[in-house]
Amino acid sequence: ARFSCKALSICFFCYFFFFCLSLCIRSSVMSAMSGTKRAPDDMLPAHGDLGHDAKKVKLMSSEQGEVAPSRVLHVRHLPADATEVEVAALGAPFGRVMNIMILRTRNQALMEMADESSATALVNFYNYVTANIRGLPVYIQYSNHTELKTTQASGINSSAALSSHPMMQQQMQTSLASSLGMPGGGAAMGGLSGSMEGMVDPNGPTILHIMIDNMIYPVTLEVLHTIFSKFGTVLRIVTFNKNSQFQALVEYPDGASGSTAKFNLDGQNIYDRCCTMRIEASKLKTLTVKSNNERQRDYTRPDSNEVHHSAGHGFASPFPGVGGPAGLMMGAAGGGGSPVLLVSNLNQEAVTPHEIFILFGVYGNVQRVKILFNKKDTALIQMSTPQQAQTAQNHLNKVVFFGKELHITLSRHSQVSLPRDGQEDAGLTKDFAQSPLHRFRNPGSHNFQNIYAPSPCLHLSNVPESITEEFLRESFERVGGAITGYRWIPLKGDETELKKDKRMAIIQLGSTEHAVQALVAMHNFQLMDKRYLKVSFAKSQSL
Repeated sequence: ARFSCKALSICFFCYFFFFCLSLCIRSSVMSAMSGTKRAPDDMLPAHGDLGHDAKKVKLMSSEQGEVAPSRVLHVRHLPADATEVEVAALGAPFGRVMNIMILRTRNQALMEMADESSATALVNFYNYVTANIRGLPVYIQYSNHTELKTTQASGINSSAALSSHPMMQQQMQTSLASSLGMPGGGAAMGGLSGSMEGMVDPNGPTILHIMIDNMIYPVTLEVLHTIFSKFGTVLRIVTFNKNSQFQALVEYPDGASGSTAKFNLDGQNIYDRCCTMRIEASKLKTLTVKSNNERQRDYTRPDSNEVHHSAGHGFASPFPGVGGPAGLMMGAAGGGGSPVLLVSNLNQEAVTPHEIFILFGVYGNVQRVKILFNKKDTALIQMSTPQQAQTAQNHLNKVVFFGKELHITLSRHSQVSLPRDGQEDAGLTKDFAQSPLHRFRNPGSHNFQNIYAPSPCLHLSNVPESITEEFLRESFERVGGAITGYRWIPLKGDETELKKDKRMAIIQLGSTEHAVQALVAMHNFQLMDKRYLKVSFAKSQSL
């Protein structure tokens, strides 16, 4: 009897198990056959915690499939206690924020903008920089919902309700400044104060006039398109020179994109500490591009992509990605890539860390140099920034240095490590971080404006009045061979008395290789007590 009861129990349990399993399988099959496809925010509950006042919302789904641009945005990875004001601060600079739904259990939110163009400008901007709340990254994408309907009479208005919030101004400054990599808000944001009106103006300028100050590196159509397309669709770009200054006109299809780009880019640097953009609204109604070329381009034409990809500029951008394949911009936002260079094919009999430091120091502040112990024709060079590393690579790759052609690539390392205590090194690793010979220690230094490719001509400066041309010729001949040209750079009339003891000259050697060797040997050469010669590559290619 006991055995029979036990057997019946086991049978009943098995029957119940297979019955439940069949129901699960049937449910799964029916779900698969229905073809329902969900985007991430389809799984959000219908009710969200909106602070103290919960709102009942109805989510209006768009067509199934790939999520298209929408004025409803999905915000992910929020801090657990993020507020509506903090979320709205991300959207307010781009237009009216109509409604926000925060889901605390998921650390997510839905944010509804007043129109699709504002949402597009926001998404484009935060594809270019990472959105931040309290210093933590959050991620914004289009929702697959077209609107949020609430039982509340009115939503959140960026130009009214939010702008009157006592913390809104500060929060907007903090959010945008943090996203752009700037310290704090206020001044870093170029005077973000007063009303929220004007940040994104649907009736703003569709054509922007850009003037480039302190233009050290070339700015191409590709660079401008990369920068300005982050804030909307760029229709046309025209570049020109006026009064010896590079300028450009950029046309958007709507005023919202134009005003957003002007607000975020005016006063920013394209490259590190140079190529500063001054942006004004143009009075032109439209741009006319007669033909697509390297100076102007109509991106609405079918042949614009062909010109875009085939145009050659003969200069690799000093900022990784700008005008190149990777794509990104702005010294203010920091740079991608590695600050470490891998240099091979060195003349190991003639080159030491000091010679490498002097040569590469022409293009940036060298922090560390490490000649590999087991491969002494190869070295790692750490520059201050990725931009400086890229600049050095652009100018020195394939340059002949002590009879060997340099091969330079970006290293996968982010820094050069120093040898551990007791580790054999033989003086092959040097730390130059505190060297007084750095050329780019002071922001705004004229050295930023005098970066040129190696050539037979060298620029000499800080020459005392007592030093003669014959002395300099003889000194350079000893280290660089025959001198083929020499001239003093005349002083301006009002500088004669002030700078007569700090003269400058151009000296030409027989070849670029000889000039490179002479620069390494003669830079910081002591001319007299506490007076040292400064040597760099000259703008002139010949005398």
